[in-house]
Amino acid sequence: MSSWVSFFKDIFFMVGSVAGVLAFIRPVVESKHKKDLERLDAILAKFPENQIMALDSWVYSSRRISSSVLMPFDEIEHKYEFGWQEMNFSGPLRRVLEQEIVFMIGEYRKFRGFVQVPEWEPKEVDGEYEWIFNKNYFREGYSFSEKYVEHLEQATDVAAQLKKRYQRIQALTDLHLLEAILGRFYVPRLFKTRNLD
Repeated sequence: MSSWVSFFKDIFFMVGSVAGVLAFIRPVVESKHKKDLERLDAILAKFPENQIMALDSWVYSSRRISSSVLMPFDEIEHKYEFGWQEMNFSGPLRRVLEQEIVFMIGEYRKFRGFVQVPEWEPKEVDGEYEWIFNKNYFREGYSFSEKYVEHLEQATDVAAQLKKRYQRIQALTDLHLLEAILGRFYVPRLFKTRNLD
């Protein structure tokens, strides 16, 4: 009987010790998570959300893209590449955030591979530059080549992926501290519930 008592006593001592260590560490982890969320909010504030959400539609239907949509991506790519402080994360979601930023930059590079001269041309419209689809580039005599539709479909697909990467980063701002600490389990679930996987 005394062995059971000492066993339970050791278990309670261990649980108490772990709880004490967690209570001691919590303010540090919580402040880092809060700082990461502030940085993430500052990054997301650079983007015109309505335009990002309609990006694939702009590519395929409107065939024009405002430079105000592209400039935040250029800025994020530049700041990440040169290690600016606002792109450095240190909280429990650090790896996930950095990975999502890298993936978003990769999708943006793919997107800019489609949206460039000669297929798209920059033009000034009302004091702002827009990239306008140059369908004459695809002209073959009196008709257009099949590459015309193929290019638009591929650019639209990449724009949809870029939008999804943006939405994934947005979704990460909704995680609370405990969910962030257990991010390995909560992040995939979060993406799955929002159809972002």
